[in-house]
Amino acid sequence: MPTRPGLILALALGAGPAFAQGEPLSAIDWLSDSVQTSPPPAQAVPDATGSEPPVANSARPESITVRSLDRTVSDLVGLVPAEERGLDPALWEASSATTLGRQLTELRTPRLPSMQHLLQDMLTVEATPPRDSADGQAFFLDRLDALLALGAFDHARKLMEKAGPEDPRIFRRWFDVTLLTGRENRACARMRALPEITPTYPARIFCLARSGDWPVAVVTLESARSLGVVTAAETDRLTRFLDDMAGGPALPPPPRPSPLDFLILEAIGEPMGTHGLPLAFAHADLRENGGWKARIEAGERLARAGAIPPDRLWEIYAEREPAASGEMWDRVELAQKLEAAIASGKTEAIAGVLPQATAAMKAAGLEVVLAARYGAELAGLALDGDAAEAARTAAILAHSEANLAAPQPPGAVAAILTGGLPEADAAD
Repeated sequence: MPTRPGLILALALGAGPAFAQGEPLSAIDWLSDSVQTSPPPAQAVPDATGSEPPVANSARPESITVRSLDRTVSDLVGLVPAEERGLDPALWEASSATTLGRQLTELRTPRLPSMQHLLQDMLTVEATPPRDSADGQAFFLDRLDALLALGAFDHARKLMEKAGPEDPRIFRRWFDVTLLTGRENRACARMRALPEITPTYPARIFCLARSGDWPVAVVTLESARSLGVVTAAETDRLTRFLDDMAGGPALPPPPRPSPLDFLILEAIGEPMGTHGLPLAFAHADLRENGGWKARIEAGERLARAGAIPPDRLWEIYAEREPAASGEMWDRVELAQKLEAAIASGKTEAIAGVLPQATAAMKAAGLEVVLAARYGAELAGLALDGDAAEAARTAAILAHSEANLAAPQPPGAVAAILTGGLPEADAAD
């Protein structure tokens, strides 16, 4: 039987219906074709027994892998040591990088916040990588792609900065994160400043235009079209992007748009909605140039997935007063009223809005987000009735049950909270 840490890891990487929702993370096939890269040379997997073959296959010298001593080994990069998150430093060491990479692409977005946090911790800690990770970077890229698919841009950006985004394969991901967060000028400036980065024609044309070098961008597009290195669809989009007078019917959106496609279509007045796109694209709706409704929907989608902190969602809620009615606007209004009531410190005001706000957030799958925001503050309040029950639930979900003003309910719930699981049937 697996140990407790082993059981937790098994649940994280083998999350079933109770722990997951949405589509699998899948391969990151929506990344922009921004730089020209070639896959690293395949490396042989070490023999599991550690023994060498008794007879050589050839008299030729064995191949030698050369690596600069001052180069950062990406697979070793993490934000904090594994021990600080309660994980084993040898977390991945005995596993196959190929198997782990496949499992990460098959993994569905965790539904429970505790599983979301655990998975993000596993992907971002410093731990010994699998021994067969090619070029000291393959597993790092798998971890990075999983974070991007989870929408965890803050973690992904920090990892890339630490590993060094000048590597083309890392830069490709950094470029897209920067595009989706409204920093395309910075992305293009970094591309121009890195001689080791060889941009593809669409990225080069986009950045030339962003920097105001339109004539060179047009010549580059004509050259690319003559050489046949851009597709017909790319040519149509880039032509409209460079020429305001280029008319015609609306362009069909690509079936799997990249962030670069997304921004170009937006620039030519044919924006795509982000609802049917991977979670990472929701960050584009958080930009200041987006409408408030789209920002609220994207913020809730990302907060529900654990991709942004609750405080960020409440910043979006507080931007203005709701000017319409409906389920979403009613939820925003209740969130604003609860924020004001808690800020006032008046128990009566909190009791008057807390049950309604909790019900509205629960209906939208945001009850735990609300608890993370207010659970610690609500735990110390002396409330009655429905307000007391809502405060107790929020405190429990926020791991602040020790500060509850009222006693814990008896039975299994209290036993679970204190770590003393009762001997009862599974149904109980």
